Amino acid sequence: MIETIETKRLLLLPYTLQLINATIQGHEQLKKVSGYNVSPYWPGEDFLKILPWAALQMEGEPIMAAWSRLIVLKSEDIIIGEIGGKGEPIKTGIIEIGYSIVPPYQRKGYATEAITTFTRWLASLPYIKTVTAQCLSNNTPSRKVLEKASFYLREEKEGIKFWIYDERIK
Repeated sequence: MIETIETKRLLLLPYTLQLINATIQGHEQLKKVSGYNVSPYWPGEDFLKILPWAALQMEGEPIMAAWSRLIVLKSEDIIIGEIGGKGEPIKTGIIEIGYSIVPPYQRKGYATEAITTFTRWLASLPYIKTVTAQCLSNNTPSRKVLEKASFYLREEKEGIKFWIYDERIK
C-alpha cells in the first residue's frame, strides 16, 4: 500500500487507478470514491485529456500511483490540485515532476508546500537520483515556487526553463 503524504495543511493522496477512473466519470464519482469534495475547477482541461492515457499506464504499472498524487486541502476536505512525476525513475533514477493548483487556491503557498514535501520524499527513495521540473520561461509564479522548493535553473531554451532539485538549497 502506498502511503498518503501529509503536510501541515495538505494531504498528498496516492492517485490510484480507481481514483483516475472516478475522475474520468466526474466529480460526484470522485467524491464518492475518494471521500473528499472536489473543487469545481479541478481537473483542468489539459489534465483531464491525459487521464485515459494515465489509466492505461497505471494498469500496466501500478507503482505509478506512488508518484501520482491528488492535493487535498485538509481544512476543507477538498481536492485542489495534483502533483506527480513522469519518466521511469526505477530504471533511470530520474523523475520529472509536474503540478497544478486550481485558481481559487493559488498564491497561498499550497504549491510550494506540496512540491517541497513531495520532492523531499522522492529524493529519499533509494532508486531516485535526480528530480527535475520545467515551466514556461514567462511563468513567474511557477519559477518562484520551484525556487522556494530548492530547485535551481539548469538551462533555458526555446521558451522553457529546465530545473533540477538540489536538497542542499534551503
